[in-house]
Amino acid sequence: MSAFLKFIVCLVVVVGGLLFALTFVDLGRFAPRIEQAAKDATGRYLKIAGGLHIGLSLTPSLVAEGVTFGNADWGKEPNMVRADKLGLSLSLVPLFSGTVALQNVTLENANIYLETDRNGKGNWELFDKAEPADAAPASGGGFAIGALPQVTIKNLALNYRDGQTGKISKANFEDVSIRSKGNGVHANLVGSVNGSPVSFASDISSQGSNVNLANAVFSVDGTSAKGDLSVSLDGKPKIEGVLESEKLDLTSIAGGGSGAGAAKGGPLFSRDPLPLEALDQADANLTLKLDELLVSGLRLDDVIVPIQLSGGVLSMPVTASYRGAKINAKLGAKAAGKAVTLNASSSGFNFGQMLKDMNVTNMISANADFGAQLSGRGGSLHAIASSLNGQTNFVLGKGTINSKAFAIVSDDLAKAIIPGGSSSGTAQLVCAISRFDFAGGVGTSKALAMETNALVTTGAGTIDLGNERLDLLLKPKPKEASLVSLAFPIRVSGPLTSPGAGIDKTSAAKSIATGAAGVALTGGLGALLPLMSTGNDSASASGGCGALATNAAKEQSGVLGSVGGAAESVGKGVGSAVDSVTKGIGGFFK
Repeated sequence: MSAFLKFIVCLVVVVGGLLFALTFVDLGRFAPRIEQAAKDATGRYLKIAGGLHIGLSLTPSLVAEGVTFGNADWGKEPNMVRADKLGLSLSLVPLFSGTVALQNVTLENANIYLETDRNGKGNWELFDKAEPADAAPASGGGFAIGALPQVTIKNLALNYRDGQTGKISKANFEDVSIRSKGNGVHANLVGSVNGSPVSFASDISSQGSNVNLANAVFSVDGTSAKGDLSVSLDGKPKIEGVLESEKLDLTSIAGGGSGAGAAKGGPLFSRDPLPLEALDQADANLTLKLDELLVSGLRLDDVIVPIQLSGGVLSMPVTASYRGAKINAKLGAKAAGKAVTLNASSSGFNFGQMLKDMNVTNMISANADFGAQLSGRGGSLHAIASSLNGQTNFVLGKGTINSKAFAIVSDDLAKAIIPGGSSSGTAQLVCAISRFDFAGGVGTSKALAMETNALVTTGAGTIDLGNERLDLLLKPKPKEASLVSLAFPIRVSGPLTSPGAGIDKTSAAKSIATGAAGVALTGGLGALLPLMSTGNDSASASGGCGALATNAAKEQSGVLGSVGGAAESVGKGVGSAVDSVTKGIGGFFK
């Protein structure tokens, strides 16, 4: 054996022996120095309550146990980080050249508490964000994903508290790992967010400033999406790609939150801040393709959602189908001014079945047309609703209606729509139409009417989204003189989530009961409801809607408390039977 080879063998033995000996060295006496260095650098305390030692390996490792890292002085929790074990492994060869290369990171039983203060500052912001004036600009040369250390995390709890809203979100991850694969890594995550199971897996690589996610699979609460994505980190981040899913169930998300809006009489529109300013933080050209989308029992098929985000302006032209009927919607939003727009339309969709699917009622059987053009501004759903401008159109075609559907609100309302009361009466629906024009969050009816085989009911009123209240006056007009005793006006008013209805004594005293004679409506239904489709497949083409539109247009002069010129006699064929109106309502005026 040559002298040089003997020297190498001796060196390996000596180095190996030293490394082995170091594993028995208690480094606890160095912990105070490390803790003080952390305090000097961050202003926070670092505590290593357990052991601090070196592991035996060709990759030298430092293991700290019982680690805690302090929170900001304004924080709600004393510690920002707690971990039973933190291990760091270094590559041995680069150490000989003075280079520290982190090879493995191990974290066990950790709890990380993130929060913001009332001004939005995060407790993770340890240093001043401002860079020195002479700081060199970023090179934009990107980085190598393959150079990332391998990561193994077991039992990680993340808690996030929004200091502006007080909301707390929780995530628990049983397993997080990053392993080398080819020129990149394979990442895997399994856990839950706010109680909903989540998982993520993908092959991740980089080229310059672009990060590519291949074969990415996202799963939330049992539903998943997969596809290939590319993220550009050169300047403002931009994400591009296509994600596909056989089925996506958003029921748990739609039903989440405090549930206040679902409570009878509770608020309908959330006042929680919407992160619209975040639209300016990144750009996107992303497409979601869903074979099936489930929301609160409602199933939509062939859903395509292109997400186009650039310069803080979001455009989402959505297409879908519901039981064969096409639905088109375009959602827009701008970070500047926090503006939101919505254009939506559908023709000939099964409205009765939709209410049944959503577990609202099974007492309506009819197809419908719908159209909306709306815009608003604000930092919350309530603020947007309070500023809403635009128009909504709705037509319900031929079908049947059970009086119980209206008796949920009031027996008086049921009787005004369907003679026979709230027990088991069923009416043949000829048509129902509605148009509301919104300004400053208040919608004023421009057409509101329903025709059944027995009654023509017209109405007028307002829907105040800001105060979440409605006030409508409905005036039923019997087609037969024998039903004239049912022709008393009904006022529907109160909170949007729990309106009440009853006979309007003021209007009843004026004997409001109008005839069926209409006025000319230039342009027909299309002029009254401009956002509607009036093609052969639409609900509005099912018959009877044209005459009802004429009636509805005429009745808008009688708006709420002061009905003015809308008060008329019953009309020809009814004659003196109008006297029975007061008899039919009996003791309401006592």
